[in-house]
Amino acid sequence: MEMKKPVIGVIPTRSSEDPSKLYIPENVTRAVERLGGEVFMIDYDKIKTYELIGMTVQLDGVIYAGGGDMDPRCYGQERIPECGEANPKRDAVELNMFPLILTRKLPVLGICRGMQSINVALGGTLTQDIPVKYGTNHRFSGSEAKFHHKLTVKEDNMLYETVQATEILTNSYHHQAIDVLAPGLIPTAYSEEGIIEAFEAPKETEHFIFAVQWHPESTQDDDNISLRIFELFMDAVHRYMTVPCHHHD
Repeated sequence: MEMKKPVIGVIPTRSSEDPSKLYIPENVTRAVERLGGEVFMIDYDKIKTYELIGMTVQLDGVIYAGGGDMDPRCYGQERIPECGEANPKRDAVELNMFPLILTRKLPVLGICRGMQSINVALGGTLTQDIPVKYGTNHRFSGSEAKFHHKLTVKEDNMLYETVQATEILTNSYHHQAIDVLAPGLIPTAYSEEGIIEAFEAPKETEHFIFAVQWHPESTQDDDNISLRIFELFMDAVHRYMTVPCHHHD
């Protein structure tokens, strides 16, 4: 009997050329498909809150992908001028969907904004602009961004087991970051300024929650670490699919 392909729900990005269009970054789709999964776009422009339950039970994993800034009101702050324009529909779907992810223990991978959104969904807060708070820049473009960032990785966690190093180089495309980490999450990597660049849920929760501030999909062909992050996620998805109560047609 042929195994069903894992269905991975992905939060899309709004097109800057056509604001009415949502798309999943091509590299995210490629990373999922090369590991045997198929992507399902979570259309936050059209889906109603009450439809989230029915949609979530059809998924085997979720990727909270990159994108623009969250509305600071989502984490109890006033907007500063440096904060980007919010996307209320995306904020609402991501935040309303997360309790369903927790209930079903769906494996979830957060990338850049996705990491920030997961943190907010679990009760954390964000730094609205890194240059304002730290006086340093973490937003670069093109090849300059590719392996710009040196991070320190803590030991004894999934990230360390995956990268097998206490220092790694990553890309850097962001101007916001974690401020207060949500209760129950473990910080696993830090920038030189002490900014949290990765976190995960403790193993004892038996729920795969893993998030990074950089974009491993952009460098999946350039270093093994980037692809291994997706392999780690997809391994968790396959384990999830073996649990009888999670089967769906």
